[in-house]
Amino acid sequence: MANPKIKFVFFCVAFAVLDTGCTKVEIPENTGLPSPVINTIEIDNNGIKWITTDKGVVSYDGDKLNYYPEYESFNNGNANRLFSEKDPATNKIWLCSNNGLSVFEHSNNKITSFETYNTNQSGILSDSVITIDIDSEKNSYIATSSGLSVFSNNKWLDYFGQAGNNILRNFKISAVAAAKNNWVYVSTQGGGVSRFKYLDGITGATTFTHEWASGLKSDNILTVVVVDDTCQWYGTDKGAALHINELTKSGWEYYSRTNGLICDTVNTIAKDLSGNIWFGTPKGISKMHDNEWENFTTENGLVSNRINTIAVDLDGSVWVGTDNGISHYVNNAWVNFTWN
Repeated sequence: MANPKIKFVFFCVAFAVLDTGCTKVEIPENTGLPSPVINTIEIDNNGIKWITTDKGVVSYDGDKLNYYPEYESFNNGNANRLFSEKDPATNKIWLCSNNGLSVFEHSNNKITSFETYNTNQSGILSDSVITIDIDSEKNSYIATSSGLSVFSNNKWLDYFGQAGNNILRNFKISAVAAAKNNWVYVSTQGGGVSRFKYLDGITGATTFTHEWASGLKSDNILTVVVVDDTCQWYGTDKGAALHINELTKSGWEYYSRTNGLICDTVNTIAKDLSGNIWFGTPKGISKMHDNEWENFTTENGLVSNRINTIAVDLDGSVWVGTDNGISHYVNNAWVNFTWN
């Protein structure tokens, strides 16, 4: 059966505070997305958009969508997310799936190498891989359904959290973020945040929960991202929190609907090249800059209000994945990619 077509819908959105024009982006008709439900969007070093849906993975080169039918992991709907290494010397991309962790390289819309790690031939904790981050020392922090696997210098280490609490075993990991000061932050749904350093072994392990970290109003942490090298943003089911130092109890700022967030459930967070912080929620998007807020919904041009992922492109434009397609914010206007 032929794949459905992508429908491209253009919205021009102008705001009183901005002197914006309306530039239509001409995009040729392409074979459609595997599904309208977009789980993640990742942008590699060459500006290729990698799109993970609940029914498969495709890439978008700015001209057309590209499928990879020879790779089962891309087409069976088991992919959870992709991660592109930011090292300009490589173009390695990691695929986290329910069938293990794969790494591949990509050139001219073709995959040039492909390797998979699973429990049969590696020390990874589980074949159900949720997400991954890699620090500046090439240490890999791999979140699985059974806990965290650390891969460094060809050695594997299992980690479950601060001694005695096992939060990475007892609660689902939602995200992993490594900072340039060597701290690693692992957020969970219900157990708070596990923080540690890896220096040829785990050190400095501690746990952030709402009882100790003043900016966290909930232990249900849906995402964590590191910005400006060391500062962490957390999205929870009770607002967003910013942590700007290494101390557990201080350096926190908290944001909710009272401040301007469109919704207190924050699924995804990204910082763009202009310093704006974007918050994706089930009710739309909030953009914050210098404590000034701007909210976007379908009334402003979004393809859907239920936001699953936000990615910042090399040109500074913003890609948004929803439960009903993709919205691209470029030249102060939304271009929507929908599936029908």
